[in-house]
Amino acid sequence: MATAGVLAGCSTETSGSDGGDGGDGGDGGEETAAPPEWPSYLDDATVEGTEDATGQDEVTVAVGPDAALVYEPTELIVDSGTTVVFEFESGGHNVKPNSQPDGGSLEGTEGGEMDLIEQGETYEVTLDTEGIYTYYCGPHEGAGMKGGISVQ
Repeated sequence: MATAGVLAGCSTETSGSDGGDGGDGGDGGEETAAPPEWPSYLDDATVEGTEDATGQDEVTVAVGPDAALVYEPTELIVDSGTTVVFEFESGGHNVKPNSQPDGGSLEGTEGGEMDLIEQGETYEVTLDTEGIYTYYCGPHEGAGMKGGISVQ
């Protein structure tokens, strides 16, 4: 898990020598990005996992798997230019944008807040603008059916 590598490099500042080599504690490899700070909007989301999908060109988010009121994964980390495919595993849901960075392309599914998408349908979007995107299901936002995507 990438977080463990970041945490392992943490230290408490003390006086005197720490016995280190003056380096940053890394292994000389690629720098690992810090995990995103998800907005408070997602605090009451029904969390079904966080997935780091950086390095992938296309990623799937399951909508309503097993008829649950969730997006799976709920929190997703991707690179700029990644296509996110929302697959409706059950009907009666949609994807509506809550917030996104200026220039963001998350328009959400067609129709209004309560227009629903049928099981088996998909909605896909390619996210080029870096930042955090949040979204929800119109009929089930109050039940915590929310999600977030961090584009790095």
